[in-house]
Formats: sequence, C-alpha cells, structure tokens
Amino acid sequence: MTTNIKLKQLELLLNDFELLSKTALIQMQIATKLLEDNSIESLYEEAESNEIIMDRLEIKVREEVVFTIFQFNPIAADLRKIVTYQDITTNLERIGDMLLNIIHFLRETDLSAHHFEGVKRLIAKMVKNAGEMLRNAIFSFSNEDAHTAYQVIKEDDKVDELFHQISLSLQETFSGKALSKSEIQSIIQINAISHNLERIGDSATNIAEATIYLTEGKDIRHGNK
Repeated sequence: MTTNIKLKQLELLLNDFELLSKTALIQMQIATKLLEDNSIESLYEEAESNEIIMDRLEIKVREEVVFTIFQFNPIAADLRKIVTYQDITTNLERIGDMLLNIIHFLRETDLSAHHFEGVKRLIAKMVKNAGEMLRNAIFSFSNEDAHTAYQVIKEDDKVDELFHQISLSLQETFSGKALSKSEIQSIIQINAISHNLERIGDSATNIAEATIYLTEGKDIRHGNK
C-alpha cells in the first residue's frame, strides 16, 4: 500500500511538472506572436493568467517535494529525482517571470521604425533559439536524455552571442545621434528584452545540467565538466 501511495505521489509531481512546462512553452509562443504584432490585447490577458498558474504550480511542487521526502523517506535514486523536480520547477518559474517581463516590454516597444529592423531580426532569432533551448531542456528531463541536455548547454553560446550582437547593433545605429524620448525608451526596452532572453537561455542550461545530474549523477555546474 505504501509503495502504491509513493508511486501516486511521484506521478502527481510529474503531472504538475508537465503542466508547468506546457505553460512556460505557451508563454514563449505568446512572446513570439507579440514580437510580430504587439497590439493583440487578448495575448496580454492570457499571459497574466498563465503567470498566476505558474506561480501556484511552483509553490505546489515545492510543498509536494517536502511532503514526499518526509512521508516516504525515498531511496537514493528516487530522492535525486525528487530534488531535481524541485530544481527544475524553480528554473521554470523563473523563466515564466522573465517571459512575462519580455511580454510587458514588448507592449511598450515600437519596433516598426526602419532603424530597428536589424535589431528586430536579431531579437526574433534570439527568441527562436531560446525557445528551442527551453523545449529541448524540458524534453531532455522528461525523457532522461543526457545527450539532448548536453546539446542544450552548447546552444547557450548562440543566445549569448545574439545578446552581444543586439547591444553592438544599437551602439552602431544610434552612436553620436540626437535621440528622441521615444527612441531612448525603445533602446532601454530592447536591452531589457535581450537581457531577459539571455537569462532564459541560462535557466534552460540549468535545467539541462539538472538532467545530467539526474541521469549520470554528475554535477557539471560552475565549469565542473
């Protein structure tokens, strides 16, 4: 009976993780759509509702992890998986926060001006790459696939490079020019969008590293590879 209850508890953790993951990916899709057209009001309402779901799920998983550990005293293999759920859930909740930041900044940013065309293309590419990292990181954990996790970690360099390209592009475009108030505001918001995307790449990397810890028992954080 106790074993059956423990299995049900682990299944509950998995179900909550899957819902949290799905919601994070939906938020990424919303950000992608708003990058193309930031006038779709219903998407902002959906994003706010999704953020509430993610916050509540993160709290729920944290409580379930504590309950499972103290109630069932799991063996080492199960304990490692349970702790990994907690780690990954925390990173997914942070990704949700960063995506909501991006969505808020997109609402206030006019990227239609011709001098933002190049930057907009870079942001779109950064969104695509960060989104792929997130999807693959979730896949790697769900399938305990260390190979995909290692690929996610490698992809983080591309997101970092795009972050630097956006900063450089803004400098080259506007250096030495008299800027309007709206242009200054847009530059600040673009920097904030790219910074949050770079942090999403970092959090996806954290998820991949947690997957490697789960599957191989190796802690490769902080360059210990």
